[in-house]
Amino acid sequence: MNFFEAQDRAHKKTGMLIWSLVLGLVGMTIGLYFITMLAVQAAGIYEQVQDREAASQGQTIHHNEAERWAELEVGSWWDLDLALISFGIMLVLVGGGFLYRYMQLRGGGEAVAEMLGGVRIEPDTSNPAERRALNVVEEMAIASGIPVPPVFAIPSDSINAFAAGHTVDQAAIGLTHGCIELPRDELQGVVAHEFSHVFNGDMRLNMRLIAIIKGVMVLGITGLLLIRVVGYSLLFGGRRSSNDKGGGAALALGIIVFGALVAAVGFLGTLMARLIQAAVSRQREFLADASAVQYTRNPEGIAGALKRIGGSTAKPRFVTEASQFNHMFFSQAMPAVFATHPPLTERVRRITGSTGDPDMTPTRIIAEPSTPTPSEKSSVGAAVVGAAVGAVTIGRIQDSLAHAGELDAISMEWTRQILNSIPDDLRLAARSPRSARALIASMLMVEGGTDNAAAKVQMEAVRSMLPDEEVTRVERMVPMLKALDVAARVPLLDLTSPALQSLSPSQANELQALVEALVAADNHVSRFEWIVTILVDAMLDRSGSASHRTHATVKSVAQSVIVMLSVTAVAGTEDRKVAGEAVQKACDALGISAPEGGLATMSIKGINTAVHELRTLSFAERKRLLVAIVGIVNHDDQTTVDESEMVRAVAEMLAVPMPPVMPDAA
Repeated sequence: MNFFEAQDRAHKKTGMLIWSLVLGLVGMTIGLYFITMLAVQAAGIYEQVQDREAASQGQTIHHNEAERWAELEVGSWWDLDLALISFGIMLVLVGGGFLYRYMQLRGGGEAVAEMLGGVRIEPDTSNPAERRALNVVEEMAIASGIPVPPVFAIPSDSINAFAAGHTVDQAAIGLTHGCIELPRDELQGVVAHEFSHVFNGDMRLNMRLIAIIKGVMVLGITGLLLIRVVGYSLLFGGRRSSNDKGGGAALALGIIVFGALVAAVGFLGTLMARLIQAAVSRQREFLADASAVQYTRNPEGIAGALKRIGGSTAKPRFVTEASQFNHMFFSQAMPAVFATHPPLTERVRRITGSTGDPDMTPTRIIAEPSTPTPSEKSSVGAAVVGAAVGAVTIGRIQDSLAHAGELDAISMEWTRQILNSIPDDLRLAARSPRSARALIASMLMVEGGTDNAAAKVQMEAVRSMLPDEEVTRVERMVPMLKALDVAARVPLLDLTSPALQSLSPSQANELQALVEALVAADNHVSRFEWIVTILVDAMLDRSGSASHRTHATVKSVAQSVIVMLSVTAVAGTEDRKVAGEAVQKACDALGISAPEGGLATMSIKGINTAVHELRTLSFAERKRLLVAIVGIVNHDDQTTVDESEMVRAVAEMLAVPMPPVMPDAA
């Protein structure tokens, strides 16, 4: 499935869900109106009976305004004021419930994980099973070209998982304790299934569906509260006067009946939401299963996990709200009237290609891959270096962009080799919030080259902006980074994503200021320094409060587009005239006016502003921008691994999962 089309299609389906909510709101409003009118009719008849009884005894009853209005409404079934009141009540209850849940979900995938009792697995965890799970997620994220998402452990012994978030780069992965303990090949199949939901645009749809379910449930909850709190309190909770003559009991029973009818209307609304939940989910699961097989090239992995779930006798245990999240899980998390997932046997049959009933016995446990020894790491690193010095054909970059959101065995193996070439100390530093800033500073200092004056300025900036503990780490990591292969730099930077998201706002601001100071030290910005600037800013922009809007066009954010085109052009050549020509050609292709002089005025702050604006582009427009950037890279008819990484960095900033570009032979 085309990634760009899938994302924009998901946004359109979100609109359809909102319209479904509006239609449901209208239907429930009609139901509430007739229930309320029925109550008014009953009250009016009751008041008329009271009047007749009082008149027979020569007495007069003085009714209040509401009672007189109810008496006049007997025989009439339409009243505009009552219709407006019913709609207002419905808007407040259902709309309020929807908005309440939507605001809860502003935090994205992390908010969902926390609602389900999830605990974030620390990037530098020493638990073997958790470390293996993080390794699997890291490999798949870097192989697909997205930031490494945070992973949450969900307190349940059942085997289950989910991916949640508003955008690709704000996703979070949830794994139950039972899932974390799976053999690696089965765990990889489950994680690949969840990554498919990320790439196919299912997450955004699922998040809106959660809010809709909560909204329509509010009316039913209100009806139950009327029964249990108001009706029962009046009926059993207080003393009634001997002169009451059953009026209090009649009122209590009336409220109980009214509450029951309101709850019934709410139940019908909830039933409709559950039908939508089941309909949206079932077909998406078959697609995600097929994608997981494509990603891993190992159908037995995901099939084994499904068989293990089918053979488990343990009842799944989740928090009470888990039923609202049923459609997001790898398999049915909670019992439901309408199943949100296809039968396990049907899923296994489609994965394995069997025609009859599949054998649901769990597959054998495949041996865990051994951790490379230091000597093996060096040999892998040498192989990577040998490949990375080769040129990259523009066709490969274009092909990688065309296959955004797709993984295959080659890119996964290439990613594994790259990660294995990174020394353990550097990988540990990338995973820890306590050392990630020092690692990024070290990478920029190494990029500064042999300019002693610039190195001195950079070191002064590090000492003035970082604590002594982090300064010591910088001094220790610089020599290791000098020996690191060029092809491993961006993947190492990507590994810092979960750690950077754990930084406090003040620490994040300090990091941005430090990056700006280190880049400006030698009055020259290299290609890799642009990459670090763009990616670090995008990583720090992935907070739950970040904008989820994706409707902007290239023309509406033309200035930011020109800044990004200029950055790419300048990073690819030292000849500003050639760079200006490349930007002019790209602007013509995008239908926007090129800046005077060919290049935009560029600064770190200007790039940060551009990053924020470009992340609001629709996905179709993001594709156009990336195609234009590929054209700039190829303007001189020469492309390198460095330039391909520049394209990948912009794609990652735009939340477009672009697979790594395999270099040609040297």
